[in-house]
Amino acid sequence: MTDTLTKQEFSLYSLLYLKFKKNEFDLNSIRWYFSKQMLKKLIFKLNEAGWLKTIKKGIYKCVEPEEGIKGLFRQKTENVLQKAELKYCFTKASAAEIWSNETYIQRSWEYSPFFVKVLKKDLKKWENFLDSEGINFFIDKPANVVGEFIVLKPVSSIQISLHNGKPVESLKETIKFCEQNKDSFEYVLAYFSRKYGKKTSASEEMLNKVSEAI
Repeated sequence: MTDTLTKQEFSLYSLLYLKFKKNEFDLNSIRWYFSKQMLKKLIFKLNEAGWLKTIKKGIYKCVEPEEGIKGLFRQKTENVLQKAELKYCFTKASAAEIWSNETYIQRSWEYSPFFVKVLKKDLKKWENFLDSEGINFFIDKPANVVGEFIVLKPVSSIQISLHNGKPVESLKETIKFCEQNKDSFEYVLAYFSRKYGKKTSASEEMLNKVSEAI
């Protein structure tokens, strides 16, 4: 598993890979490029971020670039949220995913937003926590970013339902969101009608389509 690198860290990784490729190396091989203190710090960061492997004390090996890049897109956000020890629940499209039992998925490996309600009073704690975990996040609206990220929706209070073990806003609120965005969520509305017996504006055609899939 790998994490993103700063420009300086990536420069050192690039140098190491170009010089050594799959071969093992020690710090004496590259001491003339950086000060001793800076080199130790950068090597530690590369190792911690998963771009270097420690073979034994003082001996390292570069992770293949392809392996490192794939690691940047690993799924980790939901596990990180569970570590937060702060109140939250999934909302909007993320709630639609959960209540539809993931028959609807709005995410892909290259663009994977999670919409999460949090308490306004905890917003700074969330920002500090997500920064410490290396998770990209935005407040209220997403911006252009690749991979997984969280969109925090600060609210005064949170009513949490549990579905498939996940904290999520109520089915009623999720249906309301889907109705407001029917062009994108009509299939989900039809699923809610068939699965939970809820009245929605889904067309008969879509209801029949969902019936075949359930």
